[in-house]
Amino acid sequence: MNGADDDHSEDGESDPFDISELSTKFAALSQEMSRLTQMVAGAGPKRHEIAAASQALQRMSDAFSSNPDAMAAAQHDLTARQMKALQEVSQTMFAGPPAPGDDPVQALIAANPTHAFSQAMFKAHAEWSEHLAMTAPGLTPLERRRAAYMLRQGNAALAPANTLASNPRALKAMLESGGQTIQRGLANLQADIDADPKRPSLLQTDPDAFKLGKNLASTPGEVVYRNKLIELIRYHASTDDVREVPLVIFPPWINKFYVLDLTPENSLVGWLRDQGFTVYIVSWRSADQRTRKLDWNDYIELGGRAAIDWVSDAHDSPVNTAGYCIGGALLSVLAARLAQEDDERIASVTLMAAQTDFSESGDLGLFIDDETLPGVQDVIDEAGGLMPGEAMRDAFNLLRPEDLIWRYVEQRYLLGEPPKAFDLLYWNSDQTNIPGPLHMQTLKRFYVDNALAKGEFEIAGDAVDLGAVTCPVFIHAARKDHISPFPSVYKGVHLFGGEVTFILADSGHIAGVVNPPDARKYRYWTGPGTPPKGHTAWEADAVEHPGSWWPVWADWLSEWSGDDVSPPNPIERGTPAPGKYVLETLSTIRQKDAG
Repeated sequence: MNGADDDHSEDGESDPFDISELSTKFAALSQEMSRLTQMVAGAGPKRHEIAAASQALQRMSDAFSSNPDAMAAAQHDLTARQMKALQEVSQTMFAGPPAPGDDPVQALIAANPTHAFSQAMFKAHAEWSEHLAMTAPGLTPLERRRAAYMLRQGNAALAPANTLASNPRALKAMLESGGQTIQRGLANLQADIDADPKRPSLLQTDPDAFKLGKNLASTPGEVVYRNKLIELIRYHASTDDVREVPLVIFPPWINKFYVLDLTPENSLVGWLRDQGFTVYIVSWRSADQRTRKLDWNDYIELGGRAAIDWVSDAHDSPVNTAGYCIGGALLSVLAARLAQEDDERIASVTLMAAQTDFSESGDLGLFIDDETLPGVQDVIDEAGGLMPGEAMRDAFNLLRPEDLIWRYVEQRYLLGEPPKAFDLLYWNSDQTNIPGPLHMQTLKRFYVDNALAKGEFEIAGDAVDLGAVTCPVFIHAARKDHISPFPSVYKGVHLFGGEVTFILADSGHIAGVVNPPDARKYRYWTGPGTPPKGHTAWEADAVEHPGSWWPVWADWLSEWSGDDVSPPNPIERGTPAPGKYVLETLSTIRQKDAG
């Protein structure tokens, strides 16, 4: 496939419309889209996950075919949804021209009865099918959720916007450009396939728009400690005095730490520094052949305990701590182990979108059970003992297929648009490998067995008791979080042995955490001082507030941060932040391991 050619005449205008050339380009795009779909399917779940999904869909089908009353009710529901959709389309057709503020894409669809009808019917069928899965008689809750998840994936892939013939926006762009949008779309598609032929992925953001240490992960600081698993980064003070007790943050190792240090206006660590805190963050090394055998014992010792040891010794004080996502689970385990050893160096614990009870783990846990774990082990074995970052990328993208997959199919291939600069999506595409033993322990002991909440998770042969943690604990959840669901996170408030403060932020797993006050976006909720037993009871008495939850946390953190002192002196000849480990990519690791 050739790249885009220059289809402009000498005077700069587009060449006249050529229907035969356009047809050829149309056919080529359709062929390559089909090829990409097949390749993506080949890189998808292994046989165990597919078997679990197929079984759930078959159970749903059997449930309705063996129950005439349920089948009749389902058919009646579908007819009602179709009639409602048809009525809405009819009303739109006769509503007159769109208002100036209306969505131009929706106005374009509404102006064409065929497209309007197609989209309305598709939406009705998609919503009906997922409702069907969730109400199928005789299925377990897990089977219902699995069936609904797979139907949602199919509906997302089959949406009218994903094909040129049924996407009025793309058709309009094609006609107005004389087919150049298709030409650019073909070039984009070929580039994405060429970048990784075995596991192609959509380019979600401009890879040349950001450079770590320049306009991303650019908060000034230095690496103060390094071992084979972590770099410990300390950020330079921006205030004359700082709080006496430092803060150590444990981000997840599934992605890189700089989700908490994006562009300067979106940096949590930069904001905390400006509030007078001395901030440290752990930068996890992406797994390679040297670290592929590390497990939870190693991550607690080389990651958690090593960071606490260095910071506590450097400041001669206790340490405030925070953990995000699975980094929060690690912090919970670490805090409990230290407490069980009568080690009082942790002054406070903050958990951000982090589960300690995994009994309601959300869509991420749908296909994690004893039957599907062998499939995950197959992936790890094929990758030489690592859980490859590409596999993790695909899994997380499939949790939000409309936003993270099919939106970019439309933008890049059907509209031929160049990638846009977006710091969060750049971070999302900068994946890391995970040591096989660590990953399998996480899936088995946390997601399948829920061992941490039950007091059965062991580190170095000893059971971890979260009830031993009696220091103040601050737990944050995000209302629309699909990775660490609010009801699951809330269960943790009753696992610790001391005072627990709970806050609920708006939005999802990332924006629910990374929400700078200056953005004046979203909202948060606070509840009673003593959290009630269930999350619904907490919600009933919660009070809504506009804006970011960060200032509330900073005020709470200040209570456990001591007096004002002079900032620590920089380390001579220290490696500047963001350090070396964060610069390693999947590509450079493969080259190093192969070399």
